[in-house]
Amino acid sequence: MFMINTAHEMGLETAVVDGNSLAEGLKISTYSENIDFSKLDEVYTYIDNLLKNGVNICGVSTMGSDVPHLIAKISDRYSWTGPSLETGEITTNKYLMKLRLEEKGIPIPKFTLVNSPEEIKSYWSNWNCEKIVIKPTDSAGSRGVSLIHDLRNISNAFHHALYNSKIGEVIMEEYLDGLQISTESIIYNNKSITPGFADRVYEGMEGYWPQIMENGGWVPSIVTPEIKNKVCQLVESTAFALGIEKGVAKGDVVIHPRQGPMMIEMAARLSGGDFCESLVPLGTGVNYVKAAIKIALGEEPDWNELTPKFQKAVANRYFFLPPGKLETIRGIKEINDTNEISKLKFFYEPGDSIPLIENHGQRVGVMVVVDESREKVQKITDFAYNKLNFKIDGKWYKGYPKK
Repeated sequence: MFMINTAHEMGLETAVVDGNSLAEGLKISTYSENIDFSKLDEVYTYIDNLLKNGVNICGVSTMGSDVPHLIAKISDRYSWTGPSLETGEITTNKYLMKLRLEEKGIPIPKFTLVNSPEEIKSYWSNWNCEKIVIKPTDSAGSRGVSLIHDLRNISNAFHHALYNSKIGEVIMEEYLDGLQISTESIIYNNKSITPGFADRVYEGMEGYWPQIMENGGWVPSIVTPEIKNKVCQLVESTAFALGIEKGVAKGDVVIHPRQGPMMIEMAARLSGGDFCESLVPLGTGVNYVKAAIKIALGEEPDWNELTPKFQKAVANRYFFLPPGKLETIRGIKEINDTNEISKLKFFYEPGDSIPLIENHGQRVGVMVVVDESREKVQKITDFAYNKLNFKIDGKWYKGYPKK
């Protein structure tokens, strides 16, 4: 929605395809078709028909969908600006990505491809680290990802990752303690800038282990200017190492207490989860989705538009509930009347069944809070968590993450 609206504000028309016939983007775009994006032959036919009918389609992009490999194939077919076929492949396969970063000297955690729980035990005993992460090579949104600190959980974690891999590959990585940072960089030829920079929130989420569950982020970051500069240098070097020459580089970084900034992974696309839609625009006045659209059209972005206009504190936080039938939500009016809460959205409606939450896509809802300081934002966030009540199978619950 945000990307489509931004394109319209720029005076552009949009053509949207989505496999979900109820997707909101299909309703607001200039042209739309209910097509599964992964069915490229159908996508090509749709584009060809639009072009034959005089629709001047000039580029392709996405926001929040981990499909750079598909974007690469479409842009290559029509000679549009986009990631190369190689970049599209390696940025959607975590093992290939890590091999490239290791080859280019980018600091990353230990990693290896594994084919059995026994292999995981063998590697872990040699790595001499406290915790490891087991995940599919080709998933996003925390699907199939487990944080393991006990040998007894290895078999379940391996098979959980394997089940969530379309290509049947599992990777294990050393887990590094430290503040995690989300970044988004705009890349055009040899120039880059990182307008997206947020602290990720994992505190209080231990109740979801072995699943790694994130509860949003903070803008601005608490890191020093020196550390921020090192992180920006790292993510921009990583983007070039992965062959991202024109586009967006979405980075996940951990600031290790001894080793400094380390690259976890990077995607050649815009993020979802309110990062580029809410946190950065509300916190700095910068909408770098415009830059991503310009690059997709083959144009150099306006670098001056990527300079922060102001600084406010912004947080997005999620609602978590036990599995069961959602009967009603109480307190919505009070939240909507709170000016500092710029967004309140639920992903389930009364009457829906809420599953056991195992990945980011299953979280119940989200709020975005903006104010002059972190202290004020935290106060409003606590107010919202306390005010909202959810009735599940006849019992009332708060949306706090479980302890």
